[in-house]
Amino acid sequence: MKFAHKTHPHILCRKAFLSAAAAFALLFAPTSGAAAGAALPQDDVRANLAPETGAERTDLRAHQDNTRCVTQAATTTGYSRLVTRGEAHAAKETAAPARHLSRVMHAWPVTQEDGGATLLFSDSPEYATQDGILYRDVVQGAARVLYYHVNQMDAPKKVAVVLENVGAGTSMVTISRSGAGRPSPHYLDVGKEAQALYFDAQRSRRFYMNKGEVRVLDDAMEQTVLAPGDLVYGTYDFSTTQEMRVSVIIYPATMTAPAFLKRASVLPADELHLRGTFAKADRTLRAQRAYDPASDGIVYVLLADNESDRYRTGIDATDGSRVLNYGNYGILYHLEVPVQGRSRTQFYLSPFGGTYAGAMRVQVRSGQQQLLLTPPDQTFFGEGSDEMTEVCGIERARAAGLGILMDRMELADLGSYNANSTPSFLFSPPGASNLPAALIMMPAEEK
Repeated sequence: MKFAHKTHPHILCRKAFLSAAAAFALLFAPTSGAAAGAALPQDDVRANLAPETGAERTDLRAHQDNTRCVTQAATTTGYSRLVTRGEAHAAKETAAPARHLSRVMHAWPVTQEDGGATLLFSDSPEYATQDGILYRDVVQGAARVLYYHVNQMDAPKKVAVVLENVGAGTSMVTISRSGAGRPSPHYLDVGKEAQALYFDAQRSRRFYMNKGEVRVLDDAMEQTVLAPGDLVYGTYDFSTTQEMRVSVIIYPATMTAPAFLKRASVLPADELHLRGTFAKADRTLRAQRAYDPASDGIVYVLLADNESDRYRTGIDATDGSRVLNYGNYGILYHLEVPVQGRSRTQFYLSPFGGTYAGAMRVQVRSGQQQLLLTPPDQTFFGEGSDEMTEVCGIERARAAGLGILMDRMELADLGSYNANSTPSFLFSPPGASNLPAALIMMPAEEK
């Protein structure tokens, strides 16, 4: 199946998908290995580069004031680094000779299981040209809301998630995880900041709502103003004990959300119709067997390609239409990929569809968890990766679960792990980035 690019005027493409041919172009670049316990750059969630041009800019602060980024613990070696082509070539020239590793990459078999929270996905109309309700539905129990909207009007606006207790009694609302990027016309900055906050360590918050009460999900939404052209993007995991009507709204900066909601009406979806309610929004991909770097070579698990990893279907509750989550945005992936053997396994994330900026989270058997920025030391990576294609045999290779490793694509280093650590990763397709992406496993370079 071929995918077409979605382009945005004046702004880098937000949701673009490569052709089937490009899905198997990868960099083969052994890591040079960073010291254990290397610190995550606290300033690089908002690097001082414009994602559209790569040029230095001064209109955004070069660091993120309140992001809860933490330093890496000394539980793995060399992870959360960006392995560039130049670094890889330098490493090859200086490192001791190593055994040859085939450039053929094999798809690693996984099972898939969907469960967990109900997702309310609000991304249509993506470019809001009038005030109103962007999406609305009623939920009870575990839920996730993701909103992604641009203020396309000529006045400052706010975007908020408003709760209305429509149940039979008092409801307890618990926010277990959240992340919202500061509004900006630089889409990749917003996307990366939102994911870094969402996947970082945080404590749950709780409040109560009486029957019939109306309030915003997060008080910070009432203080967050979008200038014309700004994007706002956020994800909230929460639960309720009573039925709750959830409305994502865009409204004048001079008003409060509850007051505006009294007179608001639902806005029509745009032509892409990326909004809806999706049951079972947690997806577990579990390896069918443990990976052994000594015998299994280089393998990959493809994420959000709509072939091996299908997009979710749901219902737009505002009109009853059936919708497709084109990109699985808001789906939380649990990647369980145990390793075995005496050698360490190296993990990478690689974008196949173009420019990419996000974050992940890793947990090892001991219970230690860590935030991983993808990439860690600059705002984005993968620029031009969607243009790399194989000219022959790609359809046969794809059907056979094979990929050919190439030397033009960057890899975000997710760490090297021994067999006792049994890493598992949390991943979600980041807004403002291109898909699909691949989790790659290969033998770690011997030191």
